[in-house]
Amino acid sequence: MLNLEKLPGLLPDEKLIRLYRRHPVTLFGLYMGIAITFIIPLSAYFLIRGMLGNFFETEAGLTLFVLFVSMFLLFALLFMFQQFLDHWLDVWILTNRRIINIEQTGLFTRVRAEVRLYRVQDVTSEIKGFMRHMFNYGMVFTQTAGERMRFTFEDIPEPKEASKLILQLAERDQRTHEQEITSEKPSDFFNSSP
Repeated sequence: MLNLEKLPGLLPDEKLIRLYRRHPVTLFGLYMGIAITFIIPLSAYFLIRGMLGNFFETEAGLTLFVLFVSMFLLFALLFMFQQFLDHWLDVWILTNRRIINIEQTGLFTRVRAEVRLYRVQDVTSEIKGFMRHMFNYGMVFTQTAGERMRFTFEDIPEPKEASKLILQLAERDQRTHEQEITSEKPSDFFNSSP
């Protein structure tokens, strides 16, 4: 579980409500890629053995095959590892005071954005496609009045429930924020002498 004390800019009385990641079904393409990655060298071995029967009996042929298969596996698995990291490290954190969006955009680049819940104006959920309906995952769009106009939660489980929860927390935080503003004393800006 995520420890909120590790987040920068922790607000007073802030509590973790939900941590969202993409649905595990979205990794299906990666699983298929891993399976194909191991099938290709095996099929190449049997194909070469069937066409050139004595290719693997020579030391040069066996060395070339092992070299090319090793390079192929190294690059394919590195690419798939990067895809998995991109999937796993994309996180949307919902607290009782703000939404934090952390996106991994490569091996060494991470983008972090946040919005206070009282700035949320509208939340929309969207489920498109057969697979998304079957496994109940989709997108949640959060419209804000801030610099970044729209936060997008990508392929998260149960998007309708997530959008309802965000709206409830936003309304609660807006009421709290209004109370904070009305409880502050007005400044003596107009009463000051030049």
